[in-house]
Amino acid sequence: MHETTDPTRVLRVAMRVAVAMLASGAQTDDVEAAIRTIASAYGLPAAQASVTFSIITISYDPAGDAGPTTLLHIVRDRTSDFGRLAGAAAIVRRVGDGELPLDLVEDELAQLEEQSSPYGRITTFMASGMSAAASTLVFGGDLLDAATTLAIALLLQPALKAIDRTTLPAFFRLAFGAFASTVLVGFAVWLGLPIVGGLVLTGSLLRFLPGYALVSGVRDLIDGSMISGTARTAEAILLAAAVAGGTALGLSLDGSFGVFLSIVVEGFTDWGTVVAAVSALVAVGAFAVTLGVPRRPAIQTAALGAVAWLGFIALVGEQAAVSASLATLGAAVAIGFVGRILARLGQAPAALWVVPAILPLLPGLQLVTGMLADTNEARIAGLAAAAVTAFLIGTGVATGDLAARTLRRVRTAVVEPAVGAVAGGVDLYVVTPVGRVVEQVRGGPQRSD
Repeated sequence: MHETTDPTRVLRVAMRVAVAMLASGAQTDDVEAAIRTIASAYGLPAAQASVTFSIITISYDPAGDAGPTTLLHIVRDRTSDFGRLAGAAAIVRRVGDGELPLDLVEDELAQLEEQSSPYGRITTFMASGMSAAASTLVFGGDLLDAATTLAIALLLQPALKAIDRTTLPAFFRLAFGAFASTVLVGFAVWLGLPIVGGLVLTGSLLRFLPGYALVSGVRDLIDGSMISGTARTAEAILLAAAVAGGTALGLSLDGSFGVFLSIVVEGFTDWGTVVAAVSALVAVGAFAVTLGVPRRPAIQTAALGAVAWLGFIALVGEQAAVSASLATLGAAVAIGFVGRILARLGQAPAALWVVPAILPLLPGLQLVTGMLADTNEARIAGLAAAAVTAFLIGTGVATGDLAARTLRRVRTAVVEPAVGAVAGGVDLYVVTPVGRVVEQVRGGPQRSD
């Protein structure tokens, strides 16, 4: 533990780290844990932290006559910048290990706030299109479908980047992206390209879907963070409405030119296991790049997502061994379990691995399809199906995470002491006596206990 310094200064540093993490896409429990680590490292173990969807509160009430100190910060702008999240987590780890005095932490935070993407501009530019194209292959599209999806994504990228730099709310940014994508897909069909328009539309819309926000909301609710969970769920529904509205407007415009599209999630091409694995690998890996996940975790999460997707399609394949719901739950449990282990090894938040890996399982398309349904009954059924899928993924990830944590606690509290005791016994009753005998045979020094 570092030497105790000015409590207000410590709380401000903890707040800066917390803001960087929450604004970059961290879960609320990870942010609270980071605050506790920093406060304890600098002599304030009694500091309290409360983190909700967009509000961070830190309070410290010292013993004696000194008055309490409370800081509150509203995080208005939140993006998925996992490169910055990883950097903030690294600072927290080094503080917890006693490597950083307070002055250096403030310098590190200043550098973190200016940190750019870990990837080059061309790689970042291509990533979203590659993820969309690979997702089209995952859902059974052919090479022309994937190429068309890639072309549409790259054509839209400059406009979307420009809009992201404005103060326009996310609702309107997503609505524009969905509208423009739908119009361009309709234009490609109108030109007579031999593509499955609905499948290209699906691949083009994936980048805008709020599936992760919905899953995060469900997971926060499961973890007991009711305010954050409710807010994230409401945000997901609102953003899904934006995508559905933009898509509906685009479909209406396409229809005026005689092009009628619908969202399709199953193509006509059976690529086999190898191509399915590679497509999922590229889709997840490229998605991780768009989120700013550092290179090593990006490679690991791409492999994790591909293996989980192969497991899913194996379970719901031609044999139909289990239902899609149970397969989704099983894949989510595996992702949560392995993601937590990789997070422990990499000493970073599990979100860096879990968020990209669940891409093929996300229920965003169910949300949009439900909202675009022709009847109220169909809309309700679609939204209910999306909610069930989100609940299964959120529950599965939380279950896998909890299982990994429990396994580690059992290893630390039971297995390691038992192994130590056994090793000590072997040394006391076997190794030491044998050593004495060898010394006696060699004519070396003899001792008696």
